Amino acid sequence: MKSENGKEDLAARDPGPLSHSRWLPTANRTLRLYLSEESPTPELQEIVVFISKFYMSMWFSIKTSKYFTEGPKLVNQSIQSSRYLPEDLRNLVGPVIKRNGFFAHPEHLMLATTQDNTKLIRELGRQRILKARQIKREQLSEHSCRQNSISRLKTARR
Repeated sequence: MKSENGKEDLAARDPGPLSHSRWLPTANRTLRLYLSEESPTPELQEIVVFISKFYMSMWFSIKTSKYFTEGPKLVNQSIQSSRYLPEDLRNLVGPVIKRNGFFAHPEHLMLATTQDNTKLIRELGRQRILKARQIKREQLSEHSCRQNSISRLKTARR
């Protein structure tokens, strides 16, 4: 320690980027700190709101889902959970959801409908997939597919 006051030294340090493996224990320690404080600061309260209303619920949902087809439901849940956050936190979480919204693509949504609990939704999903396949066949000729494949190979070899 450079000085007798250790808190100032710790406050000046840069911990670097926070990885996911370090974030879980940090979130746990933050929640324990919040419980031990008699009068927590507004900043600590804001972090606890984020952890309890958004992060932990999403973490458990992701860990307990075991199928690829549950991805769109998890994206939807993250969007719904973010609505309960304060606006400044919502503005931070929104771009992350968009950037990681791979499962919100139409292909994944249609795939998820085939595994829905409701028979009607499963049947609608199957019909839409078959209709999309038919539209693709009508729009693309075999010739254009070959040209496209060849041009991809040419650009890949350069």
